[in-house]
Amino acid sequence: MARNLDVEYKMRMTQELKDKIVESAKELNRSMNADIVARLEESFLRNESSAPASSDVKIIHLKNGKKRVVYGKLLNMLDLDYTQELSALQNDIHLSLEVLSGSSFWNSLKFFNKDVLVYKGNNHIDVVDNGKKSLGWLVVEDHYAST
Repeated sequence: MARNLDVEYKMRMTQELKDKIVESAKELNRSMNADIVARLEESFLRNESSAPASSDVKIIHLKNGKKRVVYGKLLNMLDLDYTQELSALQNDIHLSLEVLSGSSFWNSLKFFNKDVLVYKGNNHIDVVDNGKKSLGWLVVEDHYAST
């Protein structure tokens, strides 16, 4: 018989909070416990990545006169050509994430229940939890340079 290595912790909460957790768990098709744990993990990751260090931002001067700002947790992990057109860059980011998805690094990101999507807008790319929010993994923004 396998032993459960997780630590059990009993907690109290208001009925209102419990109702919110029940609703969220139903929407995401998971248990209340899984929903609580996922929310806690997200809060720790958000705190760790709320402000990127200066070494985690690149500014690239493009030939068309725009400045491309690139930042996020994966910036220094992915060796990409950030000067290419956004559509081609989006494809390269998607391919890189597919390769990373099989690595232990991917598991360390703790986003098992996310629908990861490389979203491209008119002047930016963002790795997002589809339909919800940015994951802060990699953001590419084109800015018009002021003269």
